[in-house]
Amino acid sequence: MRESARITMNDFNKVTLQHNRLPDLVLDKLMEWIMSGKLLMGDKLNTEELASQLGVSRMPIREALSNLEKMSLAESIPYAGTRLVTLTKEDVRQIYIARTALEPVAAKYACEKITEKDIENFRKIHEEYRRIVTQDELDAIDVYQQNRLYHFSIYKASELGRVCTMIESLWDNLSFFKLIYGQELLNSKESRERMIEEHQSYLEALEKRDSDLIYELLRENLKKRTENIPYNSDAYFHEET
Repeated sequence: MRESARITMNDFNKVTLQHNRLPDLVLDKLMEWIMSGKLLMGDKLNTEELASQLGVSRMPIREALSNLEKMSLAESIPYAGTRLVTLTKEDVRQIYIARTALEPVAAKYACEKITEKDIENFRKIHEEYRRIVTQDELDAIDVYQQNRLYHFSIYKASELGRVCTMIESLWDNLSFFKLIYGQELLNSKESRERMIEEHQSYLEALEKRDSDLIYELLRENLKKRTENIPYNSDAYFHEET
């Protein structure tokens, strides 16, 4: 890990630093470093070094690293330890191809099964997403999590459990890219408005119970993502020396 990632305990909120919350606080800090570029793809995460830098024991560090692995942001390599994952542009493209094949189908089936109660739930999640995205100071992690909640609330209504599990795995595999790219997106008012409009269009299709429309909306939006991947290697990897 690079020297620029070094912090002190002053970076933590000492009032809320409770033992049972340490793994969550460590995870939050690691996520912050990922999104700020202090940690990049392929970086080694040394337990003892992190424990020393954050002023905590190794146990919460290990738990935080385990959670990073579950989120597909890190991987444990025999004899090498834990490293952040590495995604090439081709990896990202293939993940989007798979998402394009699965997500419109899940949404279509969901549209044919949803109840009015489901619709009301989608509206509430969408309004919370709108609130988060339109704030003056944005947290890309909050945006990512609310976006994920919105999509999976729809997909899971399809009752296609195996399909949803595959979609969830694809989202996990893409999370590193989404977090970094999401941070860049939030810097543009136009991008924020487009993200809200996309969600609004899905909601309107669901309200109309138009399964063909939501299928096409998702397919077209994901196809565009596949064809226009904003992959800047400098944002993800260390510069070659």
